[in-house]
Amino acid sequence: MKPTNLIAGLFLILLGAIFFMNNLGYDSWYLLRLLPIIGPILLILFGLSLLWKGKISRGVAFAIVLLVVGTVILLFPKTALETVEESFLVSFSDYPALSAGALELNFGAGRLAIGSTTESWAEGRFLEIPALSSITETDQKLKLKIRAKNDKFKYNRFNHQQPVWELNLSPQLAWEVFIHTGAIKGDLDLRGVPLHRLDLNCGAGEIGIRLGNNSTHTIVKVSAGASSLKISIPESTGIRVHLDGALTKTNFEEIGLFLHNKRYVSANYETATERIDLELNIAVSNFELKRIPVEVSVDSNAVRKI
Repeated sequence: MKPTNLIAGLFLILLGAIFFMNNLGYDSWYLLRLLPIIGPILLILFGLSLLWKGKISRGVAFAIVLLVVGTVILLFPKTALETVEESFLVSFSDYPALSAGALELNFGAGRLAIGSTTESWAEGRFLEIPALSSITETDQKLKLKIRAKNDKFKYNRFNHQQPVWELNLSPQLAWEVFIHTGAIKGDLDLRGVPLHRLDLNCGAGEIGIRLGNNSTHTIVKVSAGASSLKISIPESTGIRVHLDGALTKTNFEEIGLFLHNKRYVSANYETATERIDLELNIAVSNFELKRIPVEVSVDSNAVRKI
């Protein structure tokens, strides 16, 4: 093997090793401190290769490659997983006279859980991706706007864990909830939370929505990509479903829904004290609408940590 070929090959292998280790989450910035040492050594080796008239055996070349690459790997300090955690609270004392609430939530990819709380009007915990929040009150209506902080320079998927957002809403307010997300694993447990409207727009993911004891009439709109979507509603609640999108296979007839005016309707829709209108625009997905037995009482659905 010619010395020049060895040096060229060694440089490419070294460069590839650096990129590979960086993608695994190792800190490559430490190598910048070694450039004053690595640079002259590479120049010396390149100069020697120009003066070297003979050939280098494969065994020696292989040993040199292992030595150099092994040294580079040892120089990489592993970047420890960083934990970013923030909390969010809207206390009763801050807004003592509220009757309704509206939540606008924009979240990227990760895990999202929404439940209920009796300790405050709203509370949240944000892991790995910080949140920017806006809180206003208009005519006794609480308006919350929460979105992910866009800081690509501080956050990357190699040195952070998967983002997790957890939110709890007070059942003492009648809520309107608007959620826009990317690919998520979501658990929306809104049982016992007065709910006028729920709009969910999300990408691919696995999403569970649990409803019941919300209000006399609740509108739920879901627009989703290729997702696994499961909606659970009590048997005593009247249901009407308008289906759009590419989804063709459902279990509507199996749970007793019949087609009427291009909508699937439950037999008790007109007589039920609580009714839910579902407007579904979903792509080819794993979708299930589940009817659950009526519970005597609904416990607090505070989100469990994921």
